[in-house]
Amino acid sequence: MLILRRLWDMIDRLKLLWKSLTGEINTLKAICKLICTAIGYISSFFSLAVLLKDLAAWDKLEVWMKGHWQIIMIAGLLISCVHNRKKINYKKMVSNRDMQIAISVKDIFSNRSANSYVIPTNTFFRTQMKDEYISPRSVQGKFQLKYFKRNIENLDEMIRASLAIQGITGEDAEDCFGSTKKYPIGTVAKINHKGKHFYFVAVNDVNRYGKPVGQTIENVTIALTAVVDAIRKMGHCDTLCVPLIGSGRAAIREATKESVSQKTIDCFVQSEDKVVNKLIISIHPKDYLNGEIDLDRVKRYLDYKCEFC
Repeated sequence: MLILRRLWDMIDRLKLLWKSLTGEINTLKAICKLICTAIGYISSFFSLAVLLKDLAAWDKLEVWMKGHWQIIMIAGLLISCVHNRKKINYKKMVSNRDMQIAISVKDIFSNRSANSYVIPTNTFFRTQMKDEYISPRSVQGKFQLKYFKRNIENLDEMIRASLAIQGITGEDAEDCFGSTKKYPIGTVAKINHKGKHFYFVAVNDVNRYGKPVGQTIENVTIALTAVVDAIRKMGHCDTLCVPLIGSGRAAIREATKESVSQKTIDCFVQSEDKVVNKLIISIHPKDYLNGEIDLDRVKRYLDYKCEFC
């Protein structure tokens, strides 16, 4: 399974590279820009050959280029693609505050520069992966497989300990695995593991089988605000990586990729206190590859908020 996951990750990275190089060549304007840039590079190559001939009387490069002009054409086109590629990672400093916000098209745990991560979970804080109660494709599932694959009981104990320290007791409840506790939306449990910090935040209620119920976009706002408050009270002002909460397995209808990214930016930019040095908003590669988010709109929104708000 690990080998397959790595293989799929590598394939996704290749797809991302290909789309960043060619994804915007879909209008006459973009095609003209690509061709003009290619012509500029090709002209530069030939100009260099002529310059060497005139200054140093060395004409071997010019002769070679004339004999292999097809290679020069292809090289110019490839360099033009790289020059005009779509940037899938973007960052911006917040005005009047020593804080940076980055947009990263990358799996959340591939953002290795982060010291802290947000893990969306359910109001039961269940970690069971049997019958995909917690899906291995969700952020929580990936976290558990990466850090606690053979020791889920230890993770459960760490979550309970964090909630107990905060004096959060929860309400008695039951699901398909038996008795449990139910906590309010926005409850946060902080886990420290292998030198990193993980903020489990309850985003949605689930039924006894782990399926989301009663979803609303307000859950996202409550969860993000709760994370900021948790960092302020018991966290660390470092680099925090946040997924698009509520837009995936939580299945909140109004929580589109773009709206959640905007809410995440708003929450941290408008916070009264500086709670992070750098915020990384992680966009899953498949969301970008499938066209589920417009990066240009997200970038423009980030620019505006960082500059004026």
